[in-house]
Amino acid sequence: MKRLLLVLGFVVVVFFVWKHMQKNSDNGLVVILNGPSSVGKSSIIKLFQEKNEKLWLGIGIDSFFVGVLSSKFYLEDKPEHHAVMRGIASVNSDGNKVFDLCIGEVGQKVIKGMNRAIGAYARAGNNVIVDYINYDSSWIEDLKAALSGVKVVFIGVKATLETIEAREKIRATSPQGHARSHYDSVHQGIVYDLVLDTENKTASQAAQELMEFIRSKA
Repeated sequence: MKRLLLVLGFVVVVFFVWKHMQKNSDNGLVVILNGPSSVGKSSIIKLFQEKNEKLWLGIGIDSFFVGVLSSKFYLEDKPEHHAVMRGIASVNSDGNKVFDLCIGEVGQKVIKGMNRAIGAYARAGNNVIVDYINYDSSWIEDLKAALSGVKVVFIGVKATLETIEAREKIRATSPQGHARSHYDSVHQGIVYDLVLDTENKTASQAAQELMEFIRSKA
């Protein structure tokens, strides 16, 4: 009788492990492109989507953080808005402009929601490619927790600060000095599966390299 119970217990454990694996196999793949502002992530994502025959959802911090806020929170610098976000412009000791984006206590909740929304898309069976900027060292750890059970690939997107700031000036979509504010910290503590060099590659070449890498892991 005791042996029978042990066998039954083993069968139950195997069944639940199998069910868990089956459930996870239905999840989509998440590709996180992390790098500073103006390094070329959004261009890579658009071309990656175009080159791919499969459906890939392209989302990111612009659409899931800034895009869900009223414009007053980033256009009007008022004390009552600082709990969400605040931009601080300064000049460093070398005379370079620096623009820090500080996310407040309320804004941090939005980031946690963004991380979980990425997971929700994947758990519904969607492949997701994400434009990410790791402003805060706690964000990546929270993202990893939010994506537990989902297959994730971390991609670093890099170029020299000189090149990035030249692009930042041409694009004029973010304050001058924004990329400089997080250039030295955005990659800290992250182990990448692949690094894309946008210093020496076009966005199209980087997208192709990423696509071939993803295919090799399928």
